[in-house]
Amino acid sequence: MDTAIVVPAPSHRSNSITLRTKLILSTAVILIVACLLLGWLFIQQQVRSAAGGLVQSGTLLAQYLAGMGRFSIVAGDTQKLDQLIQEILAAKPVAYVAVVSSRGDLQAGFGKGAWQLQFSGQPLGRKQFPVTQLVHHGRLDADTNEALVSGIWLADDGPVLRSTIEFTLGELFSLMGGSELPIFYDLLVQVPRQAHATVWDPALQLTLDEHFDTHDGLTALQPMAPSLVQVGLSTSTLQHVLRRLLWQAVIITLSTLMGGVCIVVLLARRITIPLQELTTAATKLADGETVPTVAMCTHDEIGTLTQVFNTMASRLQSREHELRELAHTLEDRVDARTQELAAANAKLRELDRRKSIFVSTASHELRTPLTSMKVHLANLRDGIDGALTDDQRRSLTRVEANLSRLRILIDDLLDLSQIERGQATIRLGPVTLENVIAKAVEDLHPFSSERRVRIVISLPSELPLVRADSDKLRQILLNLLHNAVKFTPVDAIVDLTVMKISVDEIRISVRDVGPGISPEDADKIFQPFYRAPTTHKQTKGAGLGLAIAKLLVELHHGRLWVETEPNRGSCFSFTLHSASTARPALTKTTVASPSHHQIV
Repeated sequence: MDTAIVVPAPSHRSNSITLRTKLILSTAVILIVACLLLGWLFIQQQVRSAAGGLVQSGTLLAQYLAGMGRFSIVAGDTQKLDQLIQEILAAKPVAYVAVVSSRGDLQAGFGKGAWQLQFSGQPLGRKQFPVTQLVHHGRLDADTNEALVSGIWLADDGPVLRSTIEFTLGELFSLMGGSELPIFYDLLVQVPRQAHATVWDPALQLTLDEHFDTHDGLTALQPMAPSLVQVGLSTSTLQHVLRRLLWQAVIITLSTLMGGVCIVVLLARRITIPLQELTTAATKLADGETVPTVAMCTHDEIGTLTQVFNTMASRLQSREHELRELAHTLEDRVDARTQELAAANAKLRELDRRKSIFVSTASHELRTPLTSMKVHLANLRDGIDGALTDDQRRSLTRVEANLSRLRILIDDLLDLSQIERGQATIRLGPVTLENVIAKAVEDLHPFSSERRVRIVISLPSELPLVRADSDKLRQILLNLLHNAVKFTPVDAIVDLTVMKISVDEIRISVRDVGPGISPEDADKIFQPFYRAPTTHKQTKGAGLGLAIAKLLVELHHGRLWVETEPNRGSCFSFTLHSASTARPALTKTTVASPSHHQIV
């Protein structure tokens, strides 16, 4: 008979993702996130660096104009001030330059491109520069010459103040698309109120075309009303730099992603191809096919797995070959063994049959001489053949007792032999259980009186007739009661309890207070000729009573069992079926007995 190991094939769903795809996707996601993060940090650093350089250059220009134009502002030399502004405006990133009074009036200013419109129209001195109104110049520190930097968006309807000077993410995307954003940096510097010179400067007199006779005149000239210098810087150059950086970052990200994906694809092929070969080989092995050795392409964990799989496949195929060879010869060996067992069983049955015949024949043959011996012993004991002394009479009594024991043993052997051979005759009919119990107890009275053991019977108030053979039922009760009295100590009690456990079933229990039976011997005591190891050697008996009782109970379609514990006694119980006919209820049955025997 062939034996095959069936392993369910792995189910593949159409929407399942392969290991190679998972590796490629996970690596691509990691590379994209890493490149975007690094690119964003790099761009932010470059933007801050470029913007810082632009702001620093504009701050120097604004501070230069504030310092150099202070005397022109004090002297009201507009021409000189315009010249200085034009010099500052000549710088490429500068979009506009304005000098504003503390009240916000435009004193001088010029712009490039779209900013020219902001300086045309009203005459100077009464015109308001729009950017000055947007910038809160109150944040300037009067004691320092630091610039206040603000972001300006030049819209069609005028300049608008930005919340930050940095570029937002949307503005960066617009730059990548080639758009030119009207974003400017406004640098606001306060003109120093006093000159840095502490002594009289003759050049100052020539510049202002004024003459002072004393140093007190110069001291009166130096204080002035606060003025502001505003320099606007265009971010056009910065935007070109950012656009180039953004595209460089995109190109680097795509290049890194493509290179990483290519590397991962190669690595995934190196991992998944051996796994696919192993999967194909395992599927063939599960189907019972012969699997060739899988080539080991690598020396890593996958190579180790391939080597282990080859070893496993080789052993499985070798075992399968051995099983097939064994299966071919198994039927022959089973047939041969079956024939041997059948022959042995037939021999055992024949031996058992011969044993039963021998026991039955021997028992029948022994009954006749035993009966004759018992008659002659009775004659001798009664003095028919002559007078006997007391010693002779006692000897004859002992011989008669032993003959009775031998007669009981022969009867038990005959009963057991008849039951085993299926020759026992049993006549089932309605039986009054109380009468059978009373008769059994009365028959056992001599033995219980000798042992000084009381048998207490407990009956229910309403006990139906039972379906049984009265003689066989009395024999069952005699065997159980005799066994209980034999193992019960002197002056103790044996309980016989009858209980109705269902409408059709009655349980009879015999409980003693003897030494009990060990759990390993509880199932063996119902075997013929078995005596428990704990049974005292002086206890008489051949071990047939319980075996006969069990067989007789089974002939009544009942069951016999024991409940016991060492040193706590035993309780033998068996069941009988009630008869179909009803009878009046009995509450108590009393049988006359001597003082040592009580029936309740």
